Amino acid sequence: MTVAAELPADYYLTNFLTLMKFVTARYKSLLSAEEDQFYERFMSLGINGQKLYVRLLPRKGAPSSAGALFRLSKLQYAEIEDLEHACRELEVSGLLRLNPQISNQELLPLFTKPELFRASNKPLPKALKRADLIAALMEQGVDSGLHKLLAADTLLAVQHASCFETFKLCFFGNLNQDLTDYVLRDLGLFRYEDYPLDRQNLPFQNREQIDQHLNYYHCLDLAEQALTGETSDILTLAEQLPSGITGDAALHRRLDRLRLKLARQLERMGELAAADRLYKMCQRPPARERRARIAIKNGDTGKGLGLCQQILEAPLDEAEKIFAESFGHRTAKDLDCAKEWPAPKRYRPPTETIVLPQSPERVEIQVALHLEQLSEGNCYYVENCLLNGILGLYIWDILFASIPGAFFNPFQSAPSDFRTADFYLSRRTLLDQRLAELDKDTLRERVWCSYRDKWGISNPLVAWDALPKELVTTAMERIPTSHWRSLFQRILSDIAHHRNGLPDLILFPAAGDYELIEVKGPGDRLQQNQQRWLTFFASQRVPHRVIHVEWQ
Repeated sequence: MTVAAELPADYYLTNFLTLMKFVTARYKSLLSAEEDQFYERFMSLGINGQKLYVRLLPRKGAPSSAGALFRLSKLQYAEIEDLEHACRELEVSGLLRLNPQISNQELLPLFTKPELFRASNKPLPKALKRADLIAALMEQGVDSGLHKLLAADTLLAVQHASCFETFKLCFFGNLNQDLTDYVLRDLGLFRYEDYPLDRQNLPFQNREQIDQHLNYYHCLDLAEQALTGETSDILTLAEQLPSGITGDAALHRRLDRLRLKLARQLERMGELAAADRLYKMCQRPPARERRARIAIKNGDTGKGLGLCQQILEAPLDEAEKIFAESFGHRTAKDLDCAKEWPAPKRYRPPTETIVLPQSPERVEIQVALHLEQLSEGNCYYVENCLLNGILGLYIWDILFASIPGAFFNPFQSAPSDFRTADFYLSRRTLLDQRLAELDKDTLRERVWCSYRDKWGISNPLVAWDALPKELVTTAMERIPTSHWRSLFQRILSDIAHHRNGLPDLILFPAAGDYELIEVKGPGDRLQQNQQRWLTFFASQRVPHRVIHVEWQ
């Protein structure tokens, strides 16, 4: 068990410096002159100036034209000696502006409500909400009152925050993560695989890539406002999106996600033609599904059925294929041409209902105990953990292989493309070869080797606490090699979706063999991904059933 460490007071500075040095060492040739100067200025600061800047940079100050605003009197950092001297040092370096000239509208958010009441030229109702209070003060014009409040204080405006955005992007691969990831590592909560970080496999190979990713995140910041605005706001934002870089699958995935979101809102607003144009630019589901629905809604059944046929000829995932079969059949049925679009067959898994006394224990655990009594064997509550876990142990080295664009920094639990269709495509040769050589001995050897050597290291497929040795041992003994291969192939074919929906329990009867069991409590129904897994089990002759529970 990992023991949590106690963090030093300046842990955040150590983490920040690691990030900055990591990016500079690997991407210096891609940094702009301003970003390069930002790095040099920061590194030339004394330790207190560095600490203060790193403390302020991630904080959400009051927005202004001069930069994020803070009041010196409100800052309390026990580990920083002489805050005022640190402020002056940052001002000299150009990383901070002191007392910038800004408008009253930008100043007002810096003050508490009691302070704002004191700044008023006349008495105001104490029940005023903050927004109404600020509006009243703006109407008054309260220059003298505000300057009186600031007379004994110093206003700080953080500079060059946009430069750090580039460093964050190059380090994390996105602008959603922050230095908290380091904190979790330093506290001993996460351990990471020691995968190679080769320069030739770095995700960013040119400056245009970096700029387009930054532009995407700028557009993402504007999306919330655009989605609640008019049609023109959405169309304007869609035109601002970067065009994408050939070979940069991560950027194309992000652009597709945002376009799908914008198109879906246009569809809800009744702007079907505009929505269809945006969907047509997307390469991922459910773009073709939405286009088929729009076509049918517009009365263009030929186009709608044509899109369904395109999907069936080259489905991008299983859900898209099932949609095309079902939607195509329903549409053709309405046109009296159902022969060309037969009704999809729906598999009905073996099902039984049992009656149990109601208990605060999870229903799955109750069913497991019930089955153990009946079979005189062992039944484990595994849900998505067992099959994924064994797979993760078996392909551990491939999962963390040096693939171009897979790893941005040393603190990733998974390659950046793990939850995408590109994960399998980028490693297809390695994965297919590993599955081809799978037999009882190689499975056992690789799984136990990873289990022994990698215990506790983060792996997106492995939940260590859910894989006791006796469960792993029995599973590898009882489940036939052919079943392992087909189960692994299905998970890998669409790892984003097929990691979920697996049965709740695995039963190992005393008589031998095994069985996968989906449990449904009162009022619960099978989800679509669960139904797809059960259909797959039937095709591969994997023993399975569904148990419905009713309370006594």
